[in-house]
This record gives sequence, C-alpha cells and structure tokens, in this order.
Amino acid sequence: MNPYRDWLTLREIDAAAGLAKGHAFRRFKQLAALREEGVDYRVLDHRLATSEIATLRAEGRIHGSSINVVLLAPDFAAALLGSLRDAPPRHQ
Repeated sequence: MNPYRDWLTLREIDAAAGLAKGHAFRRFKQLAALREEGVDYRVLDHRLATSEIATLRAEGRIHGSSINVVLLAPDFAAALLGSLRDAPPRHQ
C-alpha cells in the first residue's frame, strides 16, 4: 500500500494552477520552512526511492527531467495551490 497515494507532486500542482513548470517548486521553497518534512511534504531522493520515482514517472505525475521528487500532503498541496492562484501573474 502506498502511504502517499493522495499526495500531490509539484507537476500536478503546476497543472492544477494552469502554470508553467517551476511555479509550484518556487512557491514550495518559500513555504517549506514553515512546514514539517515527513508530515507536510516528503522529498524522494533518487538514490533511495528509485522504484517510487519510476512509478510516478510512469504514471506521468512528475516532470520528465525530475531527479529528486517532492510530494505534498493534501492540506499543504491545497494551501500551496491556493497561494499560486491568489498570486498576481508573473512575467517569465
């Protein structure tokens, strides 16, 4: 059983917000210090979570270029998504 089944990836959050790759990651970096790793988010290290990352890649849940993967708990994912939707548009 996958304990992170309901957790979202940064790619999924970018897509849900209708934003290009990287927006969710940048916002995650801003908010992560206020959250607890292992509770609010989990970082899958490519050296230790090879099969989990391969499964996420096969399911199309991560960006093709992803090496390490961040998974967000449902509550944190919802908060991050809301903050992306509320933010003024940024020019790239």
